[in-house]
Amino acid sequence: MEGGAAASTPTALPYYVAFSQLLGLTLVAMTGAWLGLYRGGIAWESDLQFNAHPLCMVIGLVFLQGDALLVYRVFRNEAKRTTKVLHGLLHVFALVIALVGLVAVFDYHRKKGYADLYSLHSWCGILVFVLYFVQGQVQ
Repeated sequence: MEGGAAASTPTALPYYVAFSQLLGLTLVAMTGAWLGLYRGGIAWESDLQFNAHPLCMVIGLVFLQGDALLVYRVFRNEAKRTTKVLHGLLHVFALVIALVGLVAVFDYHRKKGYADLYSLHSWCGILVFVLYFVQGQVQ
């Protein structure tokens, strides 16, 4: 970007962004429908507390994180400060929602007397969450 020229937007980018948003919202809706129809719904103070975990992880670590990554491409002609703030806010929201999902599963295990971190899934999940948090601190 020499001479202050605005970056050009690839012609297919709006279609890719629209497709990614449609795919992300479909994933969130399908996860919510699966939890509602086949797993009994979501409630914090009951046996359904565990169901908050997959929904929070999909919303936080898939949908919002994906949106945060797209901010610099979608808003390439906006002020850099604006895009940085939006990028950071989306990452913070993603982190908070993922943290709610982690709290839900650990609290559910504590209430039921189940062991924590007993599977490969749980260890990989903790590793992903920690690395996501650490990379946010390094930037």
